[in-house]
Amino acid sequence: MKFRFQSRFVQGLLCVMVSLAATTAFAAESKAQKAFLERVKSVSTIDDAHITDGALVIWPSPDVQSGLDYESMGAQLCLEYKVYKYLVVWFMDSSKYRRDKEMVMLQSYVCLEDA
Repeated sequence: MKFRFQSRFVQGLLCVMVSLAATTAFAAESKAQKAFLERVKSVSTIDDAHITDGALVIWPSPDVQSGLDYESMGAQLCLEYKVYKYLVVWFMDSSKYRRDKEMVMLQSYVCLEDA
């Protein structure tokens, strides 16, 4: 009987430790992602940025979005796709969204390396 109690206690303790480790890792990852997104948003040509469902969603500044080099920006943003866990960069039309509240993609850039 004593052995079964100890076994359950140890199992419970291990579950709590694994849960705490996972929570701590998630918090650290979230903090790093948040810092990365703040750096991206600090670029004068970008109004907003989010990571959602494996995509880095970029909202360029409306006044400059028509003249941006999306290939170059996508390549630059994809340098850290493995670290922050996104596979594609989506550039969204900020002007259209502000005007019509309609979400339209201007261009996408796939970050996966060629096989």
